[in-house]
Amino acid sequence: MNDTASAFLGIESVPFPRLSLDEFLAWGPDAIIRADVPAVVDVFPPAEPGFYRSAVIEKLGNTNVALFAKDRTKENETRAEVTKIPLRDFFESEPYKSNMDGRYRIVSNIKNQPEVINELLGFDTGKMFDYQAPLNSANIWANYDGLRGRSHFDEFENFNFQLEGRKRFIVMPPGFKNYYVRSVLRGYANTSEAIRVDNPDVKRFPRLAAALAQRRDIVLEPGQMLYLPMGWWHQVDGLDRVNININFWLGSAKIFRRPLMLADSLYKTAFRKLKGFYDYQPEQTPVGGKK
Repeated sequence: MNDTASAFLGIESVPFPRLSLDEFLAWGPDAIIRADVPAVVDVFPPAEPGFYRSAVIEKLGNTNVALFAKDRTKENETRAEVTKIPLRDFFESEPYKSNMDGRYRIVSNIKNQPEVINELLGFDTGKMFDYQAPLNSANIWANYDGLRGRSHFDEFENFNFQLEGRKRFIVMPPGFKNYYVRSVLRGYANTSEAIRVDNPDVKRFPRLAAALAQRRDIVLEPGQMLYLPMGWWHQVDGLDRVNININFWLGSAKIFRRPLMLADSLYKTAFRKLKGFYDYQPEQTPVGGKK
């Protein structure tokens, strides 16, 4: 949190649980989900810089990924432009590898390639996370430095493994009233008009202070996993030259206890399909990479 926000709040961020891998395995994902609080798990020692980049290119290099392109040098209200490229191009071709302002990022749902996921993370992920179930997903993400995310929530339980680089998460509890939710009619109901919560306009968004008073400030290091509960608001910023992570989005019955979130999820699904926006579905047939 920057000095402006900290001075306004006058309080420190809320502590969050940090678990060893043994503690996480003893609890298991179901118990973590029931606890419904963000937690960081130390999963494996960080690798040498570039190790996972090379591994991802080797195993998934020819796999189609969604390339999001958006001007992030200003508070741009427009949606990102989305095209498909081979993952390899993101790391080896211009203009992506020379990008310095966070304009480009990629994502692909690779739930249909469990062998690759297991090789990258080093354990049988299917026994721990039911990501191949309908509506669930396993996603590979990558971005260069300069990525500045907008405050939003997801309608899934999120288990996020950081492979390379560091990301900063500002995480806040579920809610709608204090977050100044954007237009439902435009399909934006999971994002905030406040845009960035590290430098909030407290005169324009005074109710945001109540949410920020409950924030968790988390810097996720390589080798760590962040559990981000369904519906928790978060802003994500890339801190290093290259960021690569794999996350599992899992559905949960919690959504039925949060009707506005359920309504947003259903509307957003229909909105994306109607408008032809990227819907985080896997490629029907992987187009390459190691299988």
